Amino acid sequence: MKKRLFSLFPWLQQGIDPNCIIGVATYAKTVNAVCLKQIQGLWQIEKTHTEYVTDLRDYTTAITTCTNEVSRQTCAVNLVVPHYFYQILQMEKPNLTDEEIIQSLPWTSKDLVNIAPENIVADFIDYPIALPMQSKKMNVFITDKQQIIPLINCFIDTDAVLRSLTSEEMVLLALFGKNKDAHMLVVQHADTEPRILIVRDGQLVLVRRLNGFIGITDKDSAVVDALALEIQRSMDFFESQLKQPPIRSVQLQCDNLSSLAVRAELAELLQIKVVDFQPNSDMAKGVEKQFYYALGAALLMTNKD
Repeated sequence: MKKRLFSLFPWLQQGIDPNCIIGVATYAKTVNAVCLKQIQGLWQIEKTHTEYVTDLRDYTTAITTCTNEVSRQTCAVNLVVPHYFYQILQMEKPNLTDEEIIQSLPWTSKDLVNIAPENIVADFIDYPIALPMQSKKMNVFITDKQQIIPLINCFIDTDAVLRSLTSEEMVLLALFGKNKDAHMLVVQHADTEPRILIVRDGQLVLVRRLNGFIGITDKDSAVVDALALEIQRSMDFFESQLKQPPIRSVQLQCDNLSSLAVRAELAELLQIKVVDFQPNSDMAKGVEKQFYYALGAALLMTNKD
């Protein structure tokens, strides 16, 4: 399975320091950067930095500033594309090479998204579940070139070089690590709708974006009940329709739903272990939560395909 998505810049390699990597991610009202350095074969966090933003138009400036703050070396950058910049579709996988599939995606997906084919930037990962009598499938990640060009241009004024773009889902997989059991992640940033992910053995096996949950809080029991219902539906689909083993835990990576009371209420409603998400990485210990995505992006670059 691919470690990164939207790896658009393979030619930008000359002169890049292989022992320095930067991950950059936008998160709620901040832009965060993490610089990793490799010393005697071991990667470690060199520096982190946060820029606070109050207007979406300030994100591009903040990305440039964050990158320059963590390193002025000529090193590779992996940028996490905000989740509201892309869509995830499930499609049948054609019998073509990976390169041929990527080249064809703007045309095979054009009727499924509201983006002109010439502006579609798409990549895919294999869908890991194969059911009898069904063709192979793939999860396709699609973004608009016009939307991401300003993000790419942020690095004109940095010494670091943008080598790839990745999605939040790939970052979460990197942070979660490999586990033979299936686990569910409920992800919700401030002022955005939550998403439900099911991961198993380092692979993304289900992703759903929910509607009607913006602004949910710990104190709204009715909304928490509704969220539990959506979680249960996803669990039932995974276990009954896809005929998969039971999910072992529900892990919350939410800005507004992290209280002990909510975890207890969800656990009682769902009859399953509910915990706050913690990355399965020694480097994440002691790092503030806002840096998780940037750290994950950097870690993806340390495990190049």
